[in-house]
Amino acid sequence: MSQSISVMLLGGLIRMLQGFAAAAPTLLVGLLIASILRYYLGSTGTRRLFGGESLRSLPQSWLVGMLLPVCSIGVLPILFEMRRAKVKPGAMSAFALSAPLFNPLSLLYGLTLSRPLVIILFALGSLVVVTTLGLIWDALSKMAEQKTLVTDEEETNPDHLIGLRRVFATVVHFARETTGTTMLITVAALSGLALLAAVLPYGAMQHEVERDDWWAPLKMLFVAVPVYATPMLAMSQMGMMFQHANSPGASFTLLILGAGMNFATPVWFGRNYGWKAASLWLASLLVIVLGLSYAINKPLVPPGVEPAGHTHAFDIYANPLSDYHSLNLQTVRDTVSKELDVSVVASLVVLGIVVAAGLVFRLLKINETSLIQNAKAGSFASSLQNEDAKPRSGLDVVVPPGVIGATMLAGLVALSVVACYAYYPSPSECLEEIGAARAECLSAANSGQVEHALFWLPIWEDWSRRLEVGTFLRTGQVRPYQRMQGYLIRKKLENLEHELEHDPFEPDETKRVVRDILATNSRWVSSFRASK
Repeated sequence: MSQSISVMLLGGLIRMLQGFAAAAPTLLVGLLIASILRYYLGSTGTRRLFGGESLRSLPQSWLVGMLLPVCSIGVLPILFEMRRAKVKPGAMSAFALSAPLFNPLSLLYGLTLSRPLVIILFALGSLVVVTTLGLIWDALSKMAEQKTLVTDEEETNPDHLIGLRRVFATVVHFARETTGTTMLITVAALSGLALLAAVLPYGAMQHEVERDDWWAPLKMLFVAVPVYATPMLAMSQMGMMFQHANSPGASFTLLILGAGMNFATPVWFGRNYGWKAASLWLASLLVIVLGLSYAINKPLVPPGVEPAGHTHAFDIYANPLSDYHSLNLQTVRDTVSKELDVSVVASLVVLGIVVAAGLVFRLLKINETSLIQNAKAGSFASSLQNEDAKPRSGLDVVVPPGVIGATMLAGLVALSVVACYAYYPSPSECLEEIGAARAECLSAANSGQVEHALFWLPIWEDWSRRLEVGTFLRTGQVRPYQRMQGYLIRKKLENLEHELEHDPFEPDETKRVVRDILATNSRWVSSFRASK
């Protein structure tokens, strides 16, 4: 199926805008972590955080990556600081690939999408990938590291900022980075989505990567390399793949390559370690992932699930526009805004404010380096003391920056845990939201308002997932009966989606599906109300 140039261009623009919006929250987190590493942990503390020169650096970097809530774009500014701190290249590779894969939010979400054993095996598989690749990367980059040593500022300048001046330096660095290389490399990362929109027409992936397709992992490889996917998106797609009995190997490929990296990741390694070494790194990664994908493809096939023959899980990677769509800016705005939620909008607003501040700092030539150079010994902002100065006393104590930095990072991890309880509310609150979404969706379906029903249907499905995770967080379990009822309601919601997309619209058949959903919904809701 061929596409017109205008469809390719507008579709690519939509996908890049959607990707940028999705990346905004974790990009802000990544920039914040990078600033903390620079001004609080410092080079020595950063190396210690990622295992230093010890053998545990690879698994330790993998574990740190699993705890921090960043995506494959948000991890890029952190890589800049790791490189500056002279962290081992293998540890950088391990962190770069593992950090975008799992975080507390996505891991809990994933446990409701498939068998818990599958998610655990995928997590262990990612450890195998990053460890093997890290060892290879350490060997490849050893010579390059000897030629391009990075100056350690802590060795040449024993002073470090303290107090409000350090806070201001952190803010300046944070803001300036949003108007510099980080934003350029973000555009490079999102360009893969535009490429896919140009190559894959509307609905092109709906019948691909089936369970019995031997080529499924290889097909997914070519899609996953240019993809940018947030951890939550990758997890939701994994769940849909298992629900539709798609290839488990293709699912693993999508997780590691789709969520774990993007177009900018190998570009970054190439710029810093040489294109030959980066090419070998990428080739090794593809071979390892593809080998593991084929190894687990048959053993992890979900029992009792027949292939559906189609799926909408990958529509997000194909062109969002067909020849039947109106090609104008209104279509672009409507398609992009449909995917925005409160957290994304808030993150975009904050990012806009930070970018504006960064531009002001650049115009006024304010940078963090000048703050360090102007910190005089004995001043409130300097860690150095004059020889004849009185010792600090009382509350005037210089807290080691590593202590503050470690506290901040621990706070981010704790915030992720708190966010789990906020993102996955109590069952009673979830049921209230489900009731509102159900009323909107089914009433619209019965009255023939297809677009309105299709808008509320994924919201209903998303809250069904949150209901299970929220129940698990508060009770420690989701009973098999509850899990089965959740599976049934989502299966019937999918049937409703297919009816709504049928052309021409069939009111009688749609109403029959709605009645079927209401019967299942009653049992599903009752199972969670009884567990309170």
